[in-house]
Amino acid sequence: MPARSIAAHETMWRRIPPPHDVAIVLRWAGLTCGGSHADRETATGSRGLRSCDVHACRPQRPSQLRPASRRSILPCHTPVRDLAERLPSRRFGDPVAGDRVVTSTPDAAMRIVLVSHSARLGGAELCLLELAEGLVRGHGAEVDVVLPAPGPLAAPLIAAGARPRVVRNYGWATANVPRPAAMALMAPNAVAIVRLAAWLRRRRPHVVATNSIINPAGAYAARLAGVPHVWLVNEYGDLDHGYRFALGVERTLRRVDRLSGRIVTCSRALARRVGEHVADGKVEVAYYAVTTGLDRPLLPAPGEALAPRVLILGRKHPGKGQIDAIRAVARLRERGCAAKLRAVGESQGTYGLELERECAGLAAGAVTLVPRVADAVAEIDACDVLLLCSRCEAFGRVVVEAMKRSRPVVVTDAGGARELAVDSGGGPLYPPGDDAALADAIERLGRDPAAARRMGESGLAWAGRHCTLAGYADSFLGAVRRARG
Repeated sequence: MPARSIAAHETMWRRIPPPHDVAIVLRWAGLTCGGSHADRETATGSRGLRSCDVHACRPQRPSQLRPASRRSILPCHTPVRDLAERLPSRRFGDPVAGDRVVTSTPDAAMRIVLVSHSARLGGAELCLLELAEGLVRGHGAEVDVVLPAPGPLAAPLIAAGARPRVVRNYGWATANVPRPAAMALMAPNAVAIVRLAAWLRRRRPHVVATNSIINPAGAYAARLAGVPHVWLVNEYGDLDHGYRFALGVERTLRRVDRLSGRIVTCSRALARRVGEHVADGKVEVAYYAVTTGLDRPLLPAPGEALAPRVLILGRKHPGKGQIDAIRAVARLRERGCAAKLRAVGESQGTYGLELERECAGLAAGAVTLVPRVADAVAEIDACDVLLLCSRCEAFGRVVVEAMKRSRPVVVTDAGGARELAVDSGGGPLYPPGDDAALADAIERLGRDPAAARRMGESGLAWAGRHCTLAGYADSFLGAVRRARG
């Protein structure tokens, strides 16, 4: 090949992922067109590449495309394939001309890459933000955060001392996209994974951590780059958010196992579910810090006798159970208890209309439906009792927020939120969907303000010990040490 052509292809090679890496990712995802199931499950290195593997995920220049009548779409003698054989293989950490490579020194700060599934400011994203803050300020770590798109999470990450970086990629679980469409997204996702792996080779972090089970890009990229990986599993996925996994729950969790040195869950309940499909002793539990917006003086509860102000906070979704709270307030009103409910959160689908119909027969002011608010802590300060009515919540961030504001909570007897209420003594439980039992629990707290106050104080003390920036960062770094061996 002429020297000029080689130079041109070298420039292009920096933009297009190596084809054998793309094939490996597709095999790991179970998407290649041939080969044994074992190859797809366990491929860890460079293997022979069929034309269908590359064509599924690599952009092609017009000069590289051959007429449709040819049998091979991308034959092995294409210029890019020739270049792949000419260029020396790169190992993890090898420098590339023009790239800035970070070198290790004995006293260098730990370099950590966190991969977020979203750039919004939801609960899981706030937990990632708090982890980054604890690592930077408490341990002097260098933290890069990979975001799948631009979004409001970037600014607070910068303020916390982390470096956000956008690498567009897609998840393997979704609530709205049909399974065939979700599977189709895996092919372009393979290209994003390989590009992320190339950046990891240059950055040379000590560990990569993925912050949600619904997005595998960071885990696959870490495997390609030879970097230890820790998976922070924040949700059930199917039971709490209604996500459909492209590979199914069981196969997804098996891949989480194979791609991770350690798996950290946010509750013992979630650890039991994940532990059914992963190696023994690999799953750990670490409670979130839950500090955002809580650095303000405590305010006393309104405390009006027999008229408790009740709050349910979170997006309006059937899995969140707001309808339980509305029906419980209706029962309390029939008993002569003037309870008032404030349901705060954006509506999803037609569930908001269903809640409005449920409120139609109640007295004015009994239930107030409010969209998402900017200051959730102010809403907690204005209530006497916080409800979590979710059918199966992996953690229940709002429960800890209420505890840190010294408010009692009423929580469903399911998922990870149950252990928060039980371990802390911060409030009673009720069976999911049983609005009569929920009404009884609210009424007892309304009739006994002293007991409600004691529960609030107990929850405050427990959350102050178990949900801190230092504690969450220390638990994470312990998992990192075990993942690295």
